[in-house]
Amino acid sequence: MEADVRDLFDEDALFDPFDDGPDGDFDPEAAAQVTVGAPLTAEEAAPKAAAAPAVDTRTAQERFRDLLKETPGQRCVMLTLVDYAREPKTGAEMDVRTEELLRYGFSIYSPVVFRELLEEAGALRYMLLDDEGNEIAVDEAAGGVAGEADAQSGMDDAAAETVVAGSDVAVGAVSGAASSSARAAVGVAAGVVGAAVAGVADVATGAADAEPVLRSEQYFDGEETVELEFLEVADERPGLWVATPEGLEVVDEQDDAGEIRKLLAAEPQYLDIYHQILDFCCEEGGRSAKEIDRLVNDSPLLEEPRRYSGYFVGRLERKGALEWRGGWCTTQVGRDMIEEALAAAAQ
Repeated sequence: MEADVRDLFDEDALFDPFDDGPDGDFDPEAAAQVTVGAPLTAEEAAPKAAAAPAVDTRTAQERFRDLLKETPGQRCVMLTLVDYAREPKTGAEMDVRTEELLRYGFSIYSPVVFRELLEEAGALRYMLLDDEGNEIAVDEAAGGVAGEADAQSGMDDAAAETVVAGSDVAVGAVSGAASSSARAAVGVAAGVVGAAVAGVADVATGAADAEPVLRSEQYFDGEETVELEFLEVADERPGLWVATPEGLEVVDEQDDAGEIRKLLAAEPQYLDIYHQILDFCCEEGGRSAKEIDRLVNDSPLLEEPRRYSGYFVGRLERKGALEWRGGWCTTQVGRDMIEEALAAAAQ
């Protein structure tokens, strides 16, 4: 005979959240002795004013250097992108170059985010152009240097107005926060009062406003034909990305060879290991981590303290002497270090 599970519990002992509890639990005298704090003063009760946003007083060079320190894994990509933009480049060209740099690596940043970070750091800027290809001044562009990234986010702003002939219906949109391009669309509505036809345009905010063109179309809503008039804004010339003088100053001050020399001088006991790895990875296509393991892991130099190949590979990569291209490859500056070492040994 099977037992009823309800027989295993004492219903009187179960907790009832709606039960007031047994008589006598509430003690009025004890409750009266509870100390209540003094009421807040007017100053204490007044809402706290929002703290003013911190002002970044760093120069563009300092912001860019700090960005490189904060993202060491993307340092090479960012420096290369700024150097690539010495001459103005389109967003598409910057995308292609970024994808090439990330071919053998991994990054949570998309090409657009890389440009946003570099723009915020003052290493890149976005140029807006007029119909003749001349750059529009920043004050005229209303801060549109960050516009390309905003445009890719979709329909951030709108600048279109649709007028329906023969009705009181007007559909419009107002541009929002500053961005250098916007995408506006107005849907179609049918009814007794008329309908609206969508107008789609890419608009550079603050740039020399393109003269809107009044167009008309006939729309049949199933019962009658309605003549519609709407404004259409012409496409604007896309902007270009270019490196700032401050960004190029940071790029030009990089001294990978000097950093590698400092690394080798700081650990002279491992000088031979570093040279072996650099020379070994000059092979076309590079070397795998396991191949480098077999090369140096059994060396007596790594016994005390115990070191492994990853210790040296990581340091050489951070200094720009090695890079991953489907295998660990010695960079040109790394090859220069080998030649420098051979020349020194020959003297």
